[in-house]
Amino acid sequence: MKLFLYIFFLFLSSTIEAQKSDFKYINFEKADSIANLYKGERLCNLPLLAYKLSNNLNTQVEKFRAIHTWVCSNIESDHGFSEKTIRKRKKFKNDSIAFSNWNTQVEAWVFDRLLKDKKTICSGYAYLLKELASLADIECVIVNGYSRTVNTNVEAIDIPNHSWNAVKLNNKWYLVDATLASGYFYINENIFVKNYNDGYFLASPELFSKNHYPLDKKWLLLNDTLTINEFVKAPLIYGTTYKFGVMPILPEKLVTQISVHEEVLFSLKTSYNMETDKICLFINKGFKNEKIKVLNPEDKNNHKFKYRFSKKGNYDVHIKINNDVVVSYTIIVAKPKKSIL
Repeated sequence: MKLFLYIFFLFLSSTIEAQKSDFKYINFEKADSIANLYKGERLCNLPLLAYKLSNNLNTQVEKFRAIHTWVCSNIESDHGFSEKTIRKRKKFKNDSIAFSNWNTQVEAWVFDRLLKDKKTICSGYAYLLKELASLADIECVIVNGYSRTVNTNVEAIDIPNHSWNAVKLNNKWYLVDATLASGYFYINENIFVKNYNDGYFLASPELFSKNHYPLDKKWLLLNDTLTINEFVKAPLIYGTTYKFGVMPILPEKLVTQISVHEEVLFSLKTSYNMETDKICLFINKGFKNEKIKVLNPEDKNNHKFKYRFSKKGNYDVHIKINNDVVVSYTIIVAKPKKSIL
């Protein structure tokens, strides 16, 4: 797969935005403006910061929104240390005592780095969000588990490598990922780019489970049990998938094996009406891409594509919205086996 910078239709039509639609009557402008008002506040007094962010808001979700927006806007991801942490986890994968000793030492450093420099790794984001929410009398927990990218936990499980949060609002649990919502690390320039992605705020559990798998399965927040094997074999999604509110439907797996001249159906659902000229399927053919238009342009939510593969080979297939990749697949095309009479 190429590296990009970082049941069904009727059921999904009601669930893809089910989390946020619980609060469709809420205007978050006031909460976001309060978060912006206190931009640059220090972390030396978390009770005071939590009070400033939440005191003038009436509902739990608005208070949490202000806290979430502030954390995403003021904390920077420490990519270098994050990579180092993953390497250490792999090194100590089979040595729990050595890992525990190392982890104890590094926790203090992570906390100190967060307070002084406002830079941290995913566990620091999750910790800060939990603490500020708790100080505002909002129940919030840290969820540890597996994150899935083009480089990790694809086709086979590796190690737990990510932390995020579940928050209880109006007696219902919701999922957020402040680390990924805050921006991304641009490797070519070795800088963190602040680029808030609202798609990770109260994200649909169905979409969230495409690239988050908790160690404690209850935090999937799904009615149906998703297995770890299904998780690692699912199509690849990106931050843009959350940004555009996209739910991939078919194929169900990242890798699909077919015979020459077989036709494959690709489909996805968007959480809002989308003009079909903005969404296309791209078949990578080595030095060129073939662009396929939507099969059913009259449907602005359910988008389908069909493609018949006439030559054998391995094909990278991407669905793009406004030239941003939102879901990726690999199609392996082989010659049909000769039948033995």
